[in-house]
Amino acid sequence: MTVLEQYLQTISAASHTQPAVAFFDLDRTLIAGYSILAIAQETAQQGARRGKLRQSAKVIRDILKHKVDGSGGNYHRLVRRTSRALSGVTESTLQELGEQAYRKHIAKTLYREAITLVEAHRAAGHKLVIVSAASKYQVEPVARVLGIEEIRCTRLEVVDGRFTGQAIAPLCYGEGKLLAARRSARAHKARLQHCWFYSDSSDDLPLLRKVGHPVAVNPSDKLAIHARANNWPRLHFSTRGMPSVETIARTALTAQTIVATTAIGMLSKRIGRDNYRNANQLTRLLGDVGSAFAGLDFEIEGAENLHRKRPAIFVFNHQSMLDSMVLAHLLREDVVALCKKEMADTPVLGPLLRQVDTIFVDRSEQDQRQVLQRALAVLDSGRSLVIAPEGTRSTLGDIQPFKHGAFFMARKAGVPIVPIVMHNVKDALPKGGWLIRPATIRVTVLAPIPATTIRSVRRACSELEQRYSELLGKSPLAALPYKANAVA
Repeated sequence: MTVLEQYLQTISAASHTQPAVAFFDLDRTLIAGYSILAIAQETAQQGARRGKLRQSAKVIRDILKHKVDGSGGNYHRLVRRTSRALSGVTESTLQELGEQAYRKHIAKTLYREAITLVEAHRAAGHKLVIVSAASKYQVEPVARVLGIEEIRCTRLEVVDGRFTGQAIAPLCYGEGKLLAARRSARAHKARLQHCWFYSDSSDDLPLLRKVGHPVAVNPSDKLAIHARANNWPRLHFSTRGMPSVETIARTALTAQTIVATTAIGMLSKRIGRDNYRNANQLTRLLGDVGSAFAGLDFEIEGAENLHRKRPAIFVFNHQSMLDSMVLAHLLREDVVALCKKEMADTPVLGPLLRQVDTIFVDRSEQDQRQVLQRALAVLDSGRSLVIAPEGTRSTLGDIQPFKHGAFFMARKAGVPIVPIVMHNVKDALPKGGWLIRPATIRVTVLAPIPATTIRSVRRACSELEQRYSELLGKSPLAALPYKANAVA
């Protein structure tokens, strides 16, 4: 049992008789690295086109050079400089930068271990709060995705939709973070000695010393010394952040496998090999050799349902660019995928998808009759289809709304739908990531749904979507309100 698994048991076993809050720092605790880096990249790019942001970009670069090393005076000076640099900039501009930074950079740095901690505290009935020295423009996108309603953070003054150049005291840093947590705990009628706080930094010692459950996550050297001296739990997260040599090597080998598999397919076509046999050979190579190099192991529940009835339409929840490799390992032969048109131009994987008769769908095209005809022809030939009814991936793997196409085709062709539930492919390669980390992939294959039972396409689609959500342990996260700016 890992240290994290042991700690999760302590959360579950903790007394539920007293109100409690689980406080989480942001940088290097919920995410790998520093959110300010992502903001800096977006600010620099926007600053090249929008003059008022150039000064802000320069200030942020200076901040990154100093790295806010724990000196309170230094931190306060840097916040004042940033505030002045943003004077006159509209708040909507920084909100937009924060959202772009999240989508492009931060989303793929969310620690899987941290998400597990958040869910454990949610299951225990604890209130969840992110308390961070960062601004709400860095924190809010992460909080929204994690379903955390309350954030406590450093605030910048806004009047008539524009920054005034002033920060609002007290800053959510050091003693200010302790003050913010106290007010949050009071609002939830909780005592700090019944609360948790997860942090990586010795800057947060004022709050760590006051909560009943201080936890050092990826601790700095200074915090690690305090944690050892006080016998605080220490957690080290590895699913994101700096890759190991093994991770880099496995990613390179997997990419080379895809390239080699594509080359084998092209050679086989040149020597006149049958298209179906060629596609099956490429599918098995991708599924077996590619998975081995990527370091993927498999735990499959309901594997017998993969071959009980064919042809069929296999549907799956889309989590990762590795989904195609996992499906190739599971299905092995006589399958054709429906993919969005953009996948045809994806480096490395796109050329291989074209080799195995993939049907590419232009989602902007209103008339999809040609796609339907090709799909029905595949089923009529005795081969199966594999479709992601969501159409897109979520960051955390939450189920997105199912589209009706697979159910309509199943009823029209008279073939069953076989649902494949991917539990954690995102652990090996998250959305937006490029480095593959070894993982045990858990898959549940549900019993086939006969076409004759699909009386209402809309209802059948909705029921299966709900079944996926139940199996994955959560329903889709709705946009949640914030209780932000509450440190004053």
